[in-house]
Amino acid sequence: MKIQSLFILALGGLLAGCASETPTITYHAPLTSPGGKFSVLPPAVQNSVRAQVGSAEIETISKETSGDSRIYIFHFKNKEVFPPLYVASDGSVLTPDLQVAVGATQDTIEASTAHVSNGIKFDALPVNVVNTVRSHAPTAEVDSVQKITAGSDTFYDVFFKDPQHHPRLLVSEDGRVVQ
Repeated sequence: MKIQSLFILALGGLLAGCASETPTITYHAPLTSPGGKFSVLPPAVQNSVRAQVGSAEIETISKETSGDSRIYIFHFKNKEVFPPLYVASDGSVLTPDLQVAVGATQDTIEASTAHVSNGIKFDALPVNVVNTVRSHAPTAEVDSVQKITAGSDTFYDVFFKDPQHHPRLLVSEDGRVVQ
């Protein structure tokens, strides 16, 4: 009986020791992930990476400086299929020795109507213009955008990379397509 009592008492003590509270963890630095780092890169860099590797899983992203330009180096989880990718801040894809392999897309197109501002970035357009372009050509890739000012009116001439399937759009600042 004494042995049974001692056994039960020891078992109870052992179980009581296992029922302690779990410690709380305090974080002192921001948590980062390759996806979080990718989302803050320049749009031209993001577009080039998507064009080259699609949705390949990124393992790490590092930055280097060469002269006065910034170079982004992407390492992928599947190293056998996706070697490191070097991308300049303008979106140019580079070789490992930092020579241009694929140039950045052309941001400007010659024009001679009214006052034209070349090289407007798509993400810098007014919301109404962006919504109109997306509704008229949801799958089209924008090649370049020109801002045209005629008097007090402002228009955006949007050119697509595949003009045969997606002809250019002239959109007013309020989002109306102009013929």
